[in-house]
Amino acid sequence: MVLAGGKSSRMGTPKELLVIEGQTLIERTCGLLLETTEECMVISNSIGRLPHLPASISIVADDVPDQGPLGGIATAMRCSRQDKLLVVACDMPKLTKEAFRIIVQQAAALEEDVLLPSYRGKQQPLCAVYSKRLYPLITHRLARGSRKIFDLFQEASVREFDMTDCFAYDIFCNMNTPDDYEKIRKEET
Repeated sequence: MVLAGGKSSRMGTPKELLVIEGQTLIERTCGLLLETTEECMVISNSIGRLPHLPASISIVADDVPDQGPLGGIATAMRCSRQDKLLVVACDMPKLTKEAFRIIVQQAAALEEDVLLPSYRGKQQPLCAVYSKRLYPLITHRLARGSRKIFDLFQEASVREFDMTDCFAYDIFCNMNTPDDYEKIRKEET
């Protein structure tokens, strides 16, 4: 599930439409997911601005707009046929098929509610696997105005998975500002 519903206020332009290596971030992320998971769905508050994506990708509007990533996760859980959802933000240009393969492999026997990857001690809730059984808890928290993912982890069982030894660079780096985008683009050349 790809979360592409943010306002991109610090970037000043929709992050999912930024081009990296000849593809928009949303196209790139969806392509990687299609290679490693059974289902790819995009959750967005701005469906109209998304580029044409393959018919195999479901595009769904947030059930309740402006609830942040947790609201997008709840919408994905309501719509998905899967019991475990690999949820990823669209603004991580260094993610790879190999990273998704490792995460999916680790989640295969997941008994906890969340598989939470980390890199050099930094947890990555927006590139993690969530059990659909969290749906009632998430919707309850959202109804109470609690939108922070890390607060959810206080009530869920979480298995952290350190990916530091798997990659020589931070595959989870994300882009929030034009300077972040320029830095990534310079690394391409």
